[in-house]
Order: sequence, then C-alpha cells, then structure tokens
Amino acid sequence: MLRTLTTLACVVPALALGQNMGGPLRGQSLVVNDGPGDQTDPHVSGSLVAYTQQLSLSSSEIRYHDLESGVDQAIPTEGGYDALADISGEQLVFTRTTSTTRVMRFDVHQGGAVEELAPRAGANRRAAAVGGQTVAWQELGSTADAVQPEVFAYRMDTLALTRLTEDSRVDRSPSVSADGRTVVWTKCATSIDGCDVWSARAVDGGYQVSQLTGLEGEESLPDTNGDVVVYVTRSVVEGVSESDITWQPVGGGEAHRLSLPGTDTNPNVSGPLIAFERWDASSATPNFDLMLYDLRTQTYYRLTDTPGSESLSDLSVDSTTGLARVVWTARQNGNLNVYAFVFSLPGVCTPPPPRTADEVCASPGARPLLGSLLVSRSTGESDVVSTSFEGKGSGVLCVDNGLEGKPATAGWVWLGAGLQVGPDEFGQDVTSVARKVPLQGQGLLSALVEGAPGSAFRVRLYGEVTCEAGPAVGPEVHEGQYLPAERMGTGFDSDGLAHYFVPSGYEGQLAAGSGPETGGPGQVEPPAEGSSADPDGVAGALPEAGPELARAGCSAGSGPVSFLGVWMLVASLLLRDRAVRARGRAASRH
Repeated sequence: MLRTLTTLACVVPALALGQNMGGPLRGQSLVVNDGPGDQTDPHVSGSLVAYTQQLSLSSSEIRYHDLESGVDQAIPTEGGYDALADISGEQLVFTRTTSTTRVMRFDVHQGGAVEELAPRAGANRRAAAVGGQTVAWQELGSTADAVQPEVFAYRMDTLALTRLTEDSRVDRSPSVSADGRTVVWTKCATSIDGCDVWSARAVDGGYQVSQLTGLEGEESLPDTNGDVVVYVTRSVVEGVSESDITWQPVGGGEAHRLSLPGTDTNPNVSGPLIAFERWDASSATPNFDLMLYDLRTQTYYRLTDTPGSESLSDLSVDSTTGLARVVWTARQNGNLNVYAFVFSLPGVCTPPPPRTADEVCASPGARPLLGSLLVSRSTGESDVVSTSFEGKGSGVLCVDNGLEGKPATAGWVWLGAGLQVGPDEFGQDVTSVARKVPLQGQGLLSALVEGAPGSAFRVRLYGEVTCEAGPAVGPEVHEGQYLPAERMGTGFDSDGLAHYFVPSGYEGQLAAGSGPETGGPGQVEPPAEGSSADPDGVAGALPEAGPELARAGCSAGSGPVSFLGVWMLVASLLLRDRAVRARGRAASRH
C-alpha cells in the first residue's frame, strides 16, 4: 500500500522532549460503498481506495474508488475469485483463485487486462502488499518440502523475485514501505505464539534481513513508512494481558509504546501518523473504534465513536498536499460497508511555558476567551446570569471583583452544575479570584452576585492555546489529547538478534513439479545455517506444519489449493471475520 513518505527526523526529539502539541483534525467522512452485499478490506493510496466486494459466497471481485471524483469501478474477474487487494499509486495488486492462487496486478490509470506477477507453474501465492515497485507476498509450496508460508519480494521494474525467508517458522503479514525499499513481516515459532517482527531493507545487490524484536513479548501485524516500523506487542503485566501499539526505527533502536489499558491492534503508519483500532470497553455495546496518533506531537485522536465496530483500517498521508485519508470496514444491518475520513494533516505548535492561573488572568496571551459575564447588584432579588461556551482541556477561570462597581461581599460562579467559586471567597478586600478548571466540551458559565446595591464583578473563562491547523476540508472536528509514549529503552540488542544478506533474485529450492524459476540471475546459495550471516540457524531449516494467521490473508499449512470451492469459503470467512481472528484471544477477554 502507498505509505507516502514524510521525513521523520523531528520525531525522536519530539518524543524525547514533548515540547510540541497537535492541532485539531478538520475533515469529512465519506461513503466508499454501502451497497448490497459485503464491501470489506479497504486499502488507500492518495485518493484511490481498493477493496473487496462479495455479493455471495461464490462471487468476489476487486473494486477501486476515487475519493475525489466518486467514480467506483470493478476489475473483471475473468472467472476467478478475487480478494485481498492492496494499492500503491496507480498499481493495484490482489489474489486471484482459480485452480491455484496467484498474485495479479492492475494499472488503474491504463486499465485493460490484469497481469500475473512472476508466473510459475504450481505457485500458491496470496496476501500481496505493494509499495513503489516492490510487491511482497506469502507463498506456499516454494520448495519440495515447504508447508509453511514464506515471504517473497518481487520488483516490477527489474522482474527480480527474491525469497526473503527460508526456515521452519510461520512467516506472514508482509507490508511494504511507500518507496518499496523496506519489507516487514511477522515470523512465528508456531501458528499462535513465539512471534517477532522482521525486516528486509534493499541494499546494493540484494536485501539486508534483520530481526527487530526478541524475547520482550509477542509482536505481530507490522507496518512501515520506511523510517519506523509499527506493530502490536502482546504481554502480560501483573497477570493482565495487554495488547499495545509499539514502534521503533527501521534499522532497530529504542522502541516506544502507547501504554493504554485493554486491546489495541492493526496499526498502520503513513508519514507521521499511526492509525489503529482500540477496544472500547466503556461503551454500552463494547466494540472497536478507530484512533490516530501523531508521532511528531504525541497527540492522540479518536476518529470514531459508534455503537458498532470499525475494523480493517488503512491510512495514507500525502506530504505534498497535506491531506490524510483513513479507510475502514463497518458492519451495518448484517452487511459490511466501507467508509473514509479525509482531513488535513494536523498542525503543530509550541505551547507557552506553564503559568499559574493568576498569571493567565493578568495576561491571557494566546489563550482564547471562551465566555465572559458582567454581573451587578441592584435593589431587589438578584438573578443568575449565564452564557454558553465550548472548550476542552484545561481552562482558567478569572473573577475580577469590583469591576464597574463595588467589590461584592458574596457571589457564586458555576461551570454547568459545578460550583467553582463560592460566597466565602468574596469580600471587600478581594479584588480577584483565579483558578484552573477542566473543560469537557459544551457548557454553561453562570454567576450570581450578592451584597450592597452597586456591587459587581466580572467573570472570564479562557481555554487552552490552540494550534493552527491545515485548511479545513470538511465540517468535522476531532480534538486531540497529549499522550506521551512510554520509552522502552534500547533492550533490543541488535547483536543478539539474527541478521543475514539475501542476494537479489535468490528464489530458494524449486517446489516439486514446478516450472523454471522466474526473474533474477538464477539460483544462489542461501547463507550457511549457523554462520555469522545466519546466527540463529534459521536459513535452510526444515518447515513445520501449522495454520497461517495473516493480517491480509489466511493460509493453511499445505501445498497449493486444488479446489476453488475450498478457497472461496476460506476467503469469504476471512474477509468477513478477519478482524475477529486477528484479535481473537484479546477480544474474548472482554
């Protein structure tokens, strides 16, 4: 998928110092497709969204939608069962199942017929991810003894097909950076545990493959923008299982984690933003909602708050226009539908240094005035004076006693139903009262004065310093909150993790009965098992059996699929319930 690359050189200082804060998100929600049948598994690149439409268990096609023009078109299936699409720029890839499973490419700009990538007789491929000129996928039966999926990378410009994994473990969930130079995936000891995140970075002559995580937990579902790798970390803290969003530099180094209680999953990163799904246990009907995190400012946003779950989300940030787009799947009335939210990249500002409430009341600076009241005492019974306001965060309440009258000897100031200033805080010698107050959205500022006729005071309510945002592209506004990430230290000892080099074009041993190799310079020997290039002895290890639980695809531990009906059923269940399976054990706790 296209992950528009934004240089994140400022990310580490921002994380370390926490000096910046993010402005609000201003955008618009859009319907991609809520028609008959199931629309699911969307992926976005710029204004283009690729997704799967299923009108029945035996029918599945890939469609693409332009968020700017609203044009929505289908790719002819040519008798196949098409699913699991991804898109980068105008290059769309997907899995087509007939008697076998193949990875196909479609050029959105040129149109025409689809093209099979790196065709080889007997190949069993699926779950393709694309970035730039690189397509990565899972492949079964890549060697005569292989029953576990391996990860391959294919260059559409040079036609070089390279096998990145060759071991006894379960390799799944590949993802590719926007520039096509980095591939990340999950490698597991079994189908359900012993999982770590690996990467392959393009270097001269091939790929440098590295293990990025070790024994600190269970890591899965990685994604990358070419600078950082984001993934899910599962761990048990004081007997409670947690699922958190974690990230670290592509080349390895200090990791950071969002330590939120409960379950967070399916992270996607583009530019400086991370989109993910969070289980909302506080909801009347607990479900998954969409969240966004800005790495530059450590600002946390909630994008959806609905009775149902939003899942299978994806994210694309255009660094040229400043537009960001999030897409997702939502279940409504028994069907799956696809939606999008288009917004401006949040602005960044530097807040003023901390000041006391008295200092703010004396000189508000850039704090916005949310509401003001002038109350005075005449003869007879006093009346409550009110005005509405709207604000979130930490506000400052200021009372100027005696302004335009005598100092009041008694008075009351409320925010909503909460009393903020009482009568014992007024007096002839009291000229001002100042305090910080919490703001929680829309409210009512009210005041009442008592004392001698002519007594008066003024009330002022100031909000937080606001940041400049990009141009508004819609009426919706999502405020963020500062949420510093937990620094996990440099416990990821690169010297204790596996690293090896794979030459471009190395395809491993041929599968039994398969045709000639495709692309590349021909067969090249892999690193010797146990050598310095393969310290963990993973190269050349014999595969073990076990099911595949991929982010974008599900592969049984077996050879090529022989019956279309079996794959149609598997793919249908995959697309309808993939989010549930990917989060199964965590969600069941709730």
